[in-house]
Amino acid sequence: MWKTNVWTLRPLAVLVLSLVACSSGSPVQSPATAAPPTDFCTNLGGTWDSSKESCSLTGTNSKNITAKVQAAYPASLLQDPTAGPALQQFLTDFFTKFGHPNDNVTQNSEASLGYKTYKHAPDTLSVVFTEEWFVTGTPHPNDAIVTFTFDQTIQRQLTLGDLLCPGVNPLTALPPLVRPYVEQAVALDKNSQFTISQFEPQPGHGGYSDDYKAWYLDGDGLVLVMPAERAGPVHAGAWQPHIPLSALETIRRGGSCSA
Repeated sequence: MWKTNVWTLRPLAVLVLSLVACSSGSPVQSPATAAPPTDFCTNLGGTWDSSKESCSLTGTNSKNITAKVQAAYPASLLQDPTAGPALQQFLTDFFTKFGHPNDNVTQNSEASLGYKTYKHAPDTLSVVFTEEWFVTGTPHPNDAIVTFTFDQTIQRQLTLGDLLCPGVNPLTALPPLVRPYVEQAVALDKNSQFTISQFEPQPGHGGYSDDYKAWYLDGDGLVLVMPAERAGPVHAGAWQPHIPLSALETIRRGGSCSA
């Protein structure tokens, strides 16, 4: 279950992760030494709202076109030696992308960011961000999910390949093992308009799988986020098959392989 569930307001809207048991994952740094959450937000040109634990910013170009951004994020993790650098870079890029309209932009826009966190023993943390944005005059908002997983014992960010035996390619090794769980999540037996190939990486095209670029570990399983970005009428994360780690035993690091 979710321990941390922080979502920003949804005027238009805007997406990581960890391994197993859910938690809001606090950093090892004590409150006495951590930088105030306002500092990072202020440095981005934003205003910190402590009641919502979010940073907001309004940017304007030479044509008086405005871009409003509001982002909730795990402020306490920004000073974490393992997670902090990657999260700060992601948030900086988010505010730069959505909060500073170029002079060639002719429509107002809004964007929001929310997050959830998970923790897996002994010391692995996942952060899942949901981005939503809307440009005036477009048919609908867009959304995407971005995930991060950090092993704070070895102090580095994990890739999907890090969960598997050395030399194992997730794009080719996972599909046959996760297929039953994907079929169940998509309810292929009831949705004849879909085929399983649309949810598996294909040469030159990731389909709804988006080449497994968004994933997290929750409880005893690996969760694949499909799609990672909105695809036509399909929202990001419309399907999130939960694959028991035991189903990956033959290829999982720490499983059948010795590494």
